[in-house]
Amino acid sequence: MTTRTQDRASPTFPPVLLHLHIPRSSGSSLHGWFLNGLGERGVVQANGAAAVRAAVEARRGPLEPAVVSGHFSFGVHEALADQPYRYVLLLREPVERMQSLFRYIRGLPAHRDHAMLAVSDMTIARFYGSSHAGRLPGSWSRDAMVAQLAGVMGTGVVPTEEHLERAWANLRDGEVIYASAEDPAPVLKQTARILEISDPPPFPRVNPSPQAAGEAWGSSPADIAAITEANRLDIELYRRAMLHLAGTASWWRPAGMRRALAGLLGLSR
Repeated sequence: MTTRTQDRASPTFPPVLLHLHIPRSSGSSLHGWFLNGLGERGVVQANGAAAVRAAVEARRGPLEPAVVSGHFSFGVHEALADQPYRYVLLLREPVERMQSLFRYIRGLPAHRDHAMLAVSDMTIARFYGSSHAGRLPGSWSRDAMVAQLAGVMGTGVVPTEEHLERAWANLRDGEVIYASAEDPAPVLKQTARILEISDPPPFPRVNPSPQAAGEAWGSSPADIAAITEANRLDIELYRRAMLHLAGTASWWRPAGMRRALAGLLGLSR
């Protein structure tokens, strides 16, 4: 057994944080926050299970790297052997996330799908009604959060209710730390404690949608209806997650504690 393997198996060796980056959900901002708090040696970019495994196996110490960040699916931990880990992720309200994704591509000439979305008469509703709807590589236009958290991103599998339940179960796994992109504070607090960052940096806001001020593209009732119809599983997953976060945050408040204990004991109010 090598020294590095012994270190990884040691109870004092901290878990590697697997930053599961959901596109257009402040993942770039969280990545930047990790970089500012740990430095370049502390964070490695890795997309896909093989790259994550290689990054973890190459660890030189507890903080080199401490975070592996990238667009990968839940389940990459299965190849990490005895290495302790925690998933870290931010969820974003699904309709807003998809609006941001479409605007991002539409405003970025270097993106492979820019020309398709930048034509004068293209709308999100028209996109979903066309043969283009399955063409967004790596970002997906239908229930992408469920696919990523259920471990089927990039497999060609169309997410179903079964994948929703799997994603929800994975999200509630004890090794997962998550919060909303709108309020990342719970993730920042927990990860700063794990990483022993005594003076956490401010949360940067990076990589915004390059949308011109006042532009309303993607906000019509038809566009919103199309996004909603195509992302119903994501919307349900986000709803459950936000309710769970709200309940966790209120548990130690007196009223929240009473409700929780009453529920556990089967008592009436």
